[in-house]
Amino acid sequence: MTISAISSSSSGSAATAASTASRIQQLQKQIQDAGNELKQVASSDADAETKQRQTQLLQAKIQMLQAQIAALQNQQTLEAQKSAQRVAEPQGTAAVQRRSGGSLGGLVDEYV
Repeated sequence: MTISAISSSSSGSAATAASTASRIQQLQKQIQDAGNELKQVASSDADAETKQRQTQLLQAKIQMLQAQIAALQNQQTLEAQKSAQRVAEPQGTAAVQRRSGGSLGGLVDEYV
């Protein structure tokens, strides 16, 4: 029963990880596109003030996209840690129960 719960949780985590990775790739593509737009602005015939405003807007867009990527990467890290804990906890509990013979006697310290 526990194994099926862990495997369904793992498949859900895998789907979330794939979705997050896909979103990161989309954001990286948007950064690349914004970088190309910056190059176009630099070589455009617009006046200096317009170029400066467009450059500032594109740089702000790139920073926002980079912040979104960082947030998604942090989310991935937290999900991986939680997943590792979920997998490790049942094993740790079983090990304690094996050492103690399944009773509380092995888990309670006795002081005389």
